[in-house]
Amino acid sequence: MSKRISVQWRITLLTALLIAAACVSLNLLLFYSGSGSMDALNGFVVEYKTENQQEMTIQIPKENMQAFFSDFSQQVNEEKVRFERIGWYITALVTLLSAIIAYFFSGKALKPLKDFAQQTEQINEESLTDTRLPEDTTAEFRQLSESVNGMLDRLAQAFDAQRQFTGNAAHELRTPLALMQTRLELFAAEHRQMSEETAKLLHFQQEQVERLSALVRTLLEMSDLRSVPRTDRIDLAPMVEEVLVDLTPLAQKNGITLTQAGENVQLVGSDVLLYRVLFNLTENAIKYNRTGGSVELSVEQEHGQAAIRVRDTGPGIAEEYRDSIFQPFFRVDKSRSRAMGGVGLGLALVQEIVRLHGGTVRVEQSADTGTTILVTLPVGKAA
Repeated sequence: MSKRISVQWRITLLTALLIAAACVSLNLLLFYSGSGSMDALNGFVVEYKTENQQEMTIQIPKENMQAFFSDFSQQVNEEKVRFERIGWYITALVTLLSAIIAYFFSGKALKPLKDFAQQTEQINEESLTDTRLPEDTTAEFRQLSESVNGMLDRLAQAFDAQRQFTGNAAHELRTPLALMQTRLELFAAEHRQMSEETAKLLHFQQEQVERLSALVRTLLEMSDLRSVPRTDRIDLAPMVEEVLVDLTPLAQKNGITLTQAGENVQLVGSDVLLYRVLFNLTENAIKYNRTGGSVELSVEQEHGQAAIRVRDTGPGIAEEYRDSIFQPFFRVDKSRSRAMGGVGLGLALVQEIVRLHGGTVRVEQSADTGTTILVTLPVGKAA
């Protein structure tokens, strides 16, 4: 029944009831205080009698007349002051109680708005198809819930269309790029005595084709992430060790020291995808480090979650870029990234995989002495 009453009418009725209750309480308390003050004056009346309903005679002995006038005047002044003080106390008390009651009942009336805000905060790209706002609510929020649910459906369809387009485009590009790469390699094998200028041109074309091929492979991986099962039981410590072993040649080439720290934490997810997360983050930490620097991978269990930290001793990331680095194709140092062969999708792929596992990834801290990337993942269950 309460859901049929709009929020506007709820607030109107509650305000009217509160004002009425405050006025009644104020009148009763002031009447009680005034009656007490008047009763305090009765002690000065020695004797009184009434001859009819219209007249009342008060008799005071002559010897008490002077004292009566003096004491009565003083008592009247005291009762006036007392009545005024009590009136202010009553007003303050009734106002305070009214405010408390108004706060409590307004919270009840606006509870659907708070629930609506909490539900919308849980919406993200991964939960568009699963999240639905309740439509069995007050009149103001019923239409809003229906509109938001419709918007979520359209957004889910748009994201699906985007992923499908990305996958289809990558599939279409993969074959011609493979053919181009094969033809270039064949041409290089058949023309070993080519001029220096032709050799440079051929090498440049091979590098660009390889870069485009790497981009296509990453796009295909990102479009197919949701089809990868995430039910493996994973021990993070052995996985970290495997990543460090695989990246040791690159670290030695750049003069970087790799270390492992922390404890072993078990979780449920995709072994292949989480390996890719650790590999990409560690590879970035090695590439964008100082010569002779270090990279440390640590795993801890914090607040029921696996906390994976990748620390490097690089030049750091400016504060305005710390959120942008996880966006596709974003580069802090474009010339350096291209020189290292990156396609600008490594950290975007990391963020997508972490989201699929119900976790988060962010720059925990960064300064001139290095950067720490923090990945948190739920422990003990599949996302």
